[in-house]
Amino acid sequence: MNFTADPVLRKIALEAAQQVTTDTGRIYQDELLEALCERLAPRKELLGLVIKKAGQAMMRDLGERHSPRRHRTTDGLYHPKSIMKLGNGIWVWMRDSTATDMTEWGRISSRNFVRTATAEAHKQDYVSSRSDAYRQHPHCERLSVLEESVFGYRQDAFDHLNTA
Repeated sequence: MNFTADPVLRKIALEAAQQVTTDTGRIYQDELLEALCERLAPRKELLGLVIKKAGQAMMRDLGERHSPRRHRTTDGLYHPKSIMKLGNGIWVWMRDSTATDMTEWGRISSRNFVRTATAEAHKQDYVSSRSDAYRQHPHCERLSVLEESVFGYRQDAFDHLNTA
């Protein structure tokens, strides 16, 4: 399921995050949530977008909470109130799934595992290289300095991240 964030809401979120960022670059989620709510409350024209976002969050939460998990008593994954995500925006209650659903769910699960494992491997390589670089360049106390001076990072490559 693809959810495209509305640019207005993205801008509000970015501004709120910038507002609550500490001088050490930390963002505390409780403070961010409060700042977001303060910014959204007076904007009645955004009510429809906010309701849609809340609905999407509730849907994700439902899917995560009802995702099949190993049960201690049966040592299996089955629970009648579990939900299997089949892709293309289709979910099925586990109690109602068919052999075709099971095959599709397994295929998607395998694909997601490979994607997640690959992303994690890249992340760990990145962390390892930056940790090594921190040790080799003790004058670099923040990642921005390390990236720019050691790895040649230039801001213009990701300017789109700073836009709404």
